[in-house]
Amino acid sequence: MKLNLRNPVIFFDLETTGINIASDRIIEISYL
Repeated sequence: MKLNLRNPVIFFDLETTGINIASDRIIEISYL
């Protein structure tokens, strides 16, 4: 399947220590 994209697409992935944004930390951020 070939995609015809007009603009670039970025996918983000966050690895965190939990789901509470007030007390948990982001361990890893990646993007493609």
